[in-house]
Amino acid sequence: MNSNKIIAIWGNPNSGKTTLSIKLAKALTKRKKSVILVMTDPYSPVIHTVLPFTDIKAESLGELLASIQISQESILKRCNPVEKDQHLCLLSYLHGENIRTYADYGKERTVDFFILLKHLADHIIVDCSSYFHHDLLTRSALELSDQVIRLVTPDLKAISFYDASLPLLGERKYNLTNHIKVLSNVKPEMPKDIVSNRFGGIERELNHSEAVERQLLEARLFEDSTDKESKGYDQEVENLVKIFLQEDEANNEKSESVKISFLKRGVKVK
Repeated sequence: MNSNKIIAIWGNPNSGKTTLSIKLAKALTKRKKSVILVMTDPYSPVIHTVLPFTDIKAESLGELLASIQISQESILKRCNPVEKDQHLCLLSYLHGENIRTYADYGKERTVDFFILLKHLADHIIVDCSSYFHHDLLTRSALELSDQVIRLVTPDLKAISFYDASLPLLGERKYNLTNHIKVLSNVKPEMPKDIVSNRFGGIERELNHSEAVERQLLEARLFEDSTDKESKGYDQEVENLVKIFLQEDEANNEKSESVKISFLKRGVKVK
């Protein structure tokens, strides 16, 4: 049984959540794992900033969550496939939408959403909003995910953000002690030791990569990077993937998803 079915990526603002979410999703699909990438931010919808030249279907995550009833079929209808990657699709708010575009929805709806998602792909990557207290979907992802990666930039603003935010996640259901804490976008001049000591238990470190930053600025995050500057970042992504898969590479190579056929040929689910 896959114990890392739903993986939430959360962190302070500008900590690289979307970048890591995409790179993790791509690393998983290279192993023939099917992935649905959920981009939760209703304030600054992401999909058109990472796939600006792709013909996105006029199907919104917000519309789905505000609908009278959701099903596997209605989720699949709103999945946007990623060109040249038949194992990956996206769910996101669309350009120009905001938190007032659709009717409010409740906790029961987000629970149903994540339960249904579990049956549609091998892994669900959730690109969370930093401001979970205003975003029910992110708050539910932090509660219901099998694993949470908490990104922390090594600067004083990150300390301020977490000092204000972590007390709001103090309930046991959020399982803060189980978060994988990752220093992100680390540059040589940054006080990473001070921040690491402040939070304790930092497990991984994602160094700043100019090559990856260029991909972000040029909306090419879904492309493979051939630049030597990105090797350190890419290796850390691989290390995280190995944690999630919890199985040897031989089994990974044998894994063949039939569920992902929904990306090309309509609905095919359990």
